[in-house]
Amino acid sequence: MTDSQPVDLAHLTHTLRDDNIVGVTIGWVDNNGVVRSRTVPTAELAAAARRGVGITSVFAVFDSHDGITFAHGGLATPSGDVRLIPVIDTTSSVVPLAGQPGLAWAHGRQVSADGSAWPYDQRAVLERQVRRAADAGFEVRAGFEIECALTRESDGLPAHRGPAYSANAMRDVDEFVVQLLRDLSRNGLGIGQIHAEYGGSQLEIALSPLDPLAAADAQVLARQTIHAAARARGLRSSFAPLPSSSNAGNGWHLHTSLVRDGHNALTGDGEHGLSETGRSYIAGLVRELPGLVAVTAPSSGSLLRRRPGYWAGAFGFWGVENREAAVRLVPATPLLGSEHTNVELKACDASANPYLALAVTIAAGLSGVADAAPLPRPVQEDVGGWDDARREAAGISPLATTHDQQRENLLSSALVADVLGSDLLGAFVACRDADAAWAAGHTEDELLESLRWIY
Repeated sequence: MTDSQPVDLAHLTHTLRDDNIVGVTIGWVDNNGVVRSRTVPTAELAAAARRGVGITSVFAVFDSHDGITFAHGGLATPSGDVRLIPVIDTTSSVVPLAGQPGLAWAHGRQVSADGSAWPYDQRAVLERQVRRAADAGFEVRAGFEIECALTRESDGLPAHRGPAYSANAMRDVDEFVVQLLRDLSRNGLGIGQIHAEYGGSQLEIALSPLDPLAAADAQVLARQTIHAAARARGLRSSFAPLPSSSNAGNGWHLHTSLVRDGHNALTGDGEHGLSETGRSYIAGLVRELPGLVAVTAPSSGSLLRRRPGYWAGAFGFWGVENREAAVRLVPATPLLGSEHTNVELKACDASANPYLALAVTIAAGLSGVADAAPLPRPVQEDVGGWDDARREAAGISPLATTHDQQRENLLSSALVADVLGSDLLGAFVACRDADAAWAAGHTEDELLESLRWIY
C-alpha cells in the first residue's frame, strides 16, 4: 500500500487478535549484527505505529558483548531516548510467527523523539541508496545465502555427522528441515534451496532475491525463523562468523544485480556475458573492497574467519565462479537465462548489519558504473597458494585480518563515509574499537565462545 492508502491498523489488530496473536515483536539490527527487539501487546500495536516505543539512544554504541562505549562524541552520555516504530506499509508487514505461536514480527525503524530522522537509523541508510540507484535509472535485486552451524541442545554435539553436501547429513536433521521449510513458507519467506554445507554440522539456506529492503528484512526474519525451528527440535543454531576455531565458519553471502527497463543490466554481449554496466559494477566492488568488507564482515570473529581456503574472501580480487574470490561473478548461461547474472560478495557474515551491508555494496557497485571503472582481469585460481611476489605482481592484496588494518581501511574509505554519514560512522567505529579492546584481553577460544550464540 502507498501513503494514500494507509493500512487500517484497527482492522489489522482485530485480525491478529482473531488469529490468537497476543504480542508483536518489533525488531531492528544494531551495529554488531545483533537483532534487538521490543514486544508490544497486540492491542498496543496501533499506538506503537503512531508514536513508537521508547528505546535508549545508546543502542547505537552497544558493542558485541552488550557493553556500552561512550567513545563516540555524538552519543557520549547515557542520556537520550529515540522511538522505535514498526514498519507497517502493507497488511503483510506484520508476520504471525509460525515457530512462535501467539507472537508476530514487524521490522522497526528508529526516529528521533520528535519523529524526525535519526542519523543512526540503519534502515534509512539503505533507503537512501535505493533512491540513489533509482535516480541512476536502476532497480537493485539482492539475496542472501545464509550459513549456520547446528548443535544438539542437550549435549552441544554436532547435529549432523556429514559428509558435506550429502543426503546422509540432511537425514540426521530431517525433522528440523521439514519444520523449517514449513515455517519459512508460513512466514512468507521464499528460498531456492537448503543443503548440508562444507563446515562441521553446517547448513546453508539460499533466500530468494528481492528488492534491497525486502531482502534485508527477509534475512532478519529468516534468522528468527531458523532459531525457533531449531529450538523446537532440540537443536541450537549459530550464525557466528566462526563458531569455533575448528569450524570452517559461516558466511551470509550477498548476491546483487541491477535491473534497468525490466531487464538485468549486468548481462551483455561482452566477455563473460557482461555488459559495460556489469563490468563497471564489478570494478566498483573490487575497487572498494577494503572499506566495503569493514562493514560487511566487521567483527573480531570476521577477522579470524578471513583465511585462505575457507571461501571467505581473504584476498581482494574477482573471478568467474571462483569461490575463493572476494567478488564472484555468477554469469548467465543458456540454461539459466539472461536474467540470471549476479555478483556475489563472499566477505559478508552475520555480524554485519544487513541494511548497512547492502547499502555500501550498492553504493560501491554504482560508483563503478558512474565512473565507468575499468575491470581488471578475473583470476580463476586460489591465490592463497601463490607466494607474496606473485600476488603483488598481479596487484592482489590480502584483505584485513587485524583490527588496526580494518579500522584504517574503514576510515580511509570516502565511499563508506558518504553512505553511513559522519554520525553513524563514528558510532560504528566506536563499536569496533570496543570489540577489539575486549578481544585483546581474551584468548581466541574465549572470543569465539563469546560470539557463538549472539547471532
